[in-house]
Amino acid sequence: MSDIKHHALTFFSLYSEGLVRADQIDDYVGAWHDSGDEETRPLSEYLGMTSEQYGVWVITPRALSAILAARRANRPLREFVAPFLEKLHATGDPRDASVLFAMGHWLKKHQPE
Repeated sequence: MSDIKHHALTFFSLYSEGLVRADQIDDYVGAWHDSGDEETRPLSEYLGMTSEQYGVWVITPRALSAILAARRANRPLREFVAPFLEKLHATGDPRDASVLFAMGHWLKKHQPE
């Protein structure tokens, strides 16, 4: 049994304070899966993300820094996802094709009103 689930703070709270690394999120996801009926929160809440932030993270965990920047600036997530997507596109890595596709659709869905 992991001691991660006993933290009062969520992964994202600890991540924003620099107390855990981005790659440690997998440990938290594993702890949530291992918690059985003890944990009733959805994974997004357990990790400390909104459903919008969680949706971006599911597309690519590399977006954690953009999620954190949006949260710290108290600005809409799309304002930080768009430049993140531009950087990915500029690298031209063919392995990013599915991420570029999904993030492009996410941005279209989250256009300002």
